[in-house]
Amino acid sequence: MFSLSKIKQLNLFDQVSELNYLSTKQPVDFLNLLSDHFGLESFIPESFSKHYYSALDRDRNYKLSSILAALILMQIFHIPTNVLLHLFLIFSAEIQEFCGFYGSIPDESYFSRFKTDFEKDIADLFNSLVPNVIDICDKFNDLLLDNSPYKNRNSMLIYDTSGLKPKVKENNPKTLVSEINKQKSYAKATNKKNYNAYAAAYKNMPKFAEANPNIKLDFVNGHFGYFYKFGMLTNGLGIPLSISFFDEDFYSSVDQEFETPEEQKHAYDNASLKSVVKPFVDNLNSKSDFKFKIFLGDSEFDSYENFALLKQLNFEKVFIPLNSHNQKNTKINDLEFNTEGIPLCPITKEEFKSEGHCGGKNRSLRFKFTYPKSYRDKKGKCYHTFETSCTDSKSGRMTYVYPDKDFRLYPGIQRNSDEWDKTYKIRAIIERELSCFKFTPCIQSPNTVNTTTMRYNLYLNKFRILGHIFYWQRSLLTFS
Repeated sequence: MFSLSKIKQLNLFDQVSELNYLSTKQPVDFLNLLSDHFGLESFIPESFSKHYYSALDRDRNYKLSSILAALILMQIFHIPTNVLLHLFLIFSAEIQEFCGFYGSIPDESYFSRFKTDFEKDIADLFNSLVPNVIDICDKFNDLLLDNSPYKNRNSMLIYDTSGLKPKVKENNPKTLVSEINKQKSYAKATNKKNYNAYAAAYKNMPKFAEANPNIKLDFVNGHFGYFYKFGMLTNGLGIPLSISFFDEDFYSSVDQEFETPEEQKHAYDNASLKSVVKPFVDNLNSKSDFKFKIFLGDSEFDSYENFALLKQLNFEKVFIPLNSHNQKNTKINDLEFNTEGIPLCPITKEEFKSEGHCGGKNRSLRFKFTYPKSYRDKKGKCYHTFETSCTDSKSGRMTYVYPDKDFRLYPGIQRNSDEWDKTYKIRAIIERELSCFKFTPCIQSPNTVNTTTMRYNLYLNKFRILGHIFYWQRSLLTFS
């Protein structure tokens, strides 16, 4: 079976790793492999072609596939500006041949206009590939052994938010420091000892950048600044499936005053789940029979509304930790439950012991809990060692919970179980995926305040990753 190293068996992760190695150490070989196994023209939607050629009228010196190939290589080789891309094309005959520039070469202004005029078509190009990528991941899952750590990860959907931080004057640290110093001076002049200068500075900062109102004050990556924020979905393999930028309509739907940036982050992130996940799942259901079964997200998405939505979208298990700052302990019947859905002893407030799920014919799924200090003898009978008890039973208090009655507390999986701990660790893969973008200069620190260009750069970077997946599939079909 084909392998780049001719030693390893063909594997998606090995192939992507070796392609990344070739792109940095042996770029010419990398271009030859892409030319042989990745037909870019076959992925371009017909609507994109019609829009491109009709917009150019008679000026058709450059094929659409040639321009896209050059811009994708710009992302692969981390070329930060259109000027440098133009120089690469001038001095590299191999890149000219790969892109299909056999005569003249587009100047930097041509690439700039292309990004602005066809940004929506780039987004449609990326979105059109997603159902095919999901099918490839499904086939890859069938090739895995049952004991593989990657088995069934293709049926997981992971969501997180991030943001692009352009070079606007409000992101200059001196701007914030100046405002904090003003608030400290005010506190000193008015003799307000308990005055929080930092919170006051945050409230006095403008809510959006002067250069572009779409660049909002927000809390991203552990600090607050001015970001163009977006939400991203991947599967459990870390393959990007959807990017949604937060527009003015979204922010107006969560229009309220916040005392701290942390409060603002939670409100925006929590509200974003519905606006990102629901359109993606609905669109997928209209084009494919594939169903995602497991959802993973961080505690910022914890709310009854989000859990109800995910249940409505037919997710069987939802891995979202409960946010203890938002919800107090819950009381069901006469027993108190903590924020993880575990009943507490009414006397000592200790957590009950879990005995797993139980069911039976024509019975709803139930989780059984027993007294904290209970034990079972050799015959399986249960006893407890409490000196005082709220029941006369020798086995102590037992209780059952029904997950279907509260999907938030019991989202198809017991929160403190081994399965929860093992599965939730997979969520880190989306953090690594977002971190990988920061290696691309135009995404790590955009030199532009044009949000159209920022969206385009992110879409093309995603297309580069999806290109690796299509390359793997074609090499599998060709050489297996």
